[in-house]
Amino acid sequence: MKLTAFVFFLFILSSCRNEDRDILKEAKHTLIVYMAADNDLSEDATNDLREMVTGYRNTGANMLVFIDTANEPPKLFEIKENRSLLLKIYPEFNSASAKEINNILSEITALYPSDSYGLILWSHGTSWLPSGSILKSFGDDSGKQINIPELAEALPVQFEFILFDACLMGAVEVAYELKDKAHYIIAPSTETIADGFPYEIIIPELLAAQPDLKKAANLYFDFYNRQHGAYRSATVSLINTQELIALAEEMKKLIQAEGFYLSDFDRFSVQRLDVYTEQYHFDLLDFADKLYVSNKNSFIDRLNKTALYKAHTPRFIEMYDINTYCGLSCYIPHPQRKDLNAYYSTLKWSVDTSISDFLQVDF
Repeated sequence: MKLTAFVFFLFILSSCRNEDRDILKEAKHTLIVYMAADNDLSEDATNDLREMVTGYRNTGANMLVFIDTANEPPKLFEIKENRSLLLKIYPEFNSASAKEINNILSEITALYPSDSYGLILWSHGTSWLPSGSILKSFGDDSGKQINIPELAEALPVQFEFILFDACLMGAVEVAYELKDKAHYIIAPSTETIADGFPYEIIIPELLAAQPDLKKAANLYFDFYNRQHGAYRSATVSLINTQELIALAEEMKKLIQAEGFYLSDFDRFSVQRLDVYTEQYHFDLLDFADKLYVSNKNSFIDRLNKTALYKAHTPRFIEMYDINTYCGLSCYIPHPQRKDLNAYYSTLKWSVDTSISDFLQVDF
């Protein structure tokens, strides 16, 4: 019944008739949504597509949505007021592959030249963690995922902003890999409730001539902060990627001055930001506070310039309290996870802060 309803929805809102394609392709701003939903989130994706149509406002900007759901071929839509126009149906492919992400985004940016582009990346996510493990990394197409370095390479242009509607993507490791592909990143550092971002109220902000990214992030937070019980669960931040190199430099100064010795460090004393038993995501500032006694002021100042907006609910799905949140999560290397630590040491954040040097010795 759900699939049938979706097909009916497309019939009502979509059209390939030339007379309906009257939007000017050239615009100052284009918002692209890439939904890798060929997985258990298909129903949520179709619901969010409805919300995007509801939230669309004619600001002169273009809005394109690529969506790949289970049991349906991938499709490309152009969103207009109260309707979506079906532009293309693709043969089935892996929407979580670097090649296809690059192909789709390159096609859209070529067809819709703009002064600036915004990008929403919608799917499963587990931050920087490598694909092919029991975890998911970013994206999920029938069990296939993409690593964040490959995702960064796949993005064909520099975006004004990237918004992640996916779990755990508000990590310093993710932001650092993507720092040259977006001026700003909006992302949750915890998991997200399945409903995701409330598109009917944030799309107008993202389509504005000057997108109000702080307001969009705040609308997401307010939406969940008004909920009750387990549904009152959210973190979100707005990251200025232009500050990330300086942040890495400050982290490197701390590490080189005081070391990065974790053999006796209590990882579980740091604010957790995931629900895994073997935790992988922690608050970056709380980690630095617990690891280093002094010389942190410059690092904290730079972190405050990096996270332009941050907010959190008091608890997360009634599993743990969120007592502190700086706007970015980080990994604390696990002494028994040499597989993860070896991969982590290849990430740009790990290399540029010199964490990778210590991982080769300390574990």
